[in-house]
Amino acid sequence: MKMALQPHVLLTATVLCGLALAVALPGDIPKWCRCSRTTNAYISPKHFQRLEVISPGAYCRQTEIIVTLKNDKTVCVAPEAKWINRVIQKLMQRRHCDKILKI
Repeated sequence: MKMALQPHVLLTATVLCGLALAVALPGDIPKWCRCSRTTNAYISPKHFQRLEVISPGAYCRQTEIIVTLKNDKTVCVAPEAKWINRVIQKLMQRRHCDKILKI
């Protein structure tokens, strides 16, 4: 009887240790999507301080576009918004041109 109980106890202890380790480890790894709500409303790029495009991954299955404004507020923009895709394209073209000029 004791022999049959040991694998279950070992498995339970291993799972509990793994959970405790996962909770205890520091880090900036998000455990869920950062955007709970998104907007399609236009925001002028001149108000942008930072633009993040986060691809789908293990913690979030959707693309997230996070704009940090110069007043330090963050806004999540819907990836299907046409205006944000145009802004991203223009920024990518500028970066490409900047790289060509630096070479």
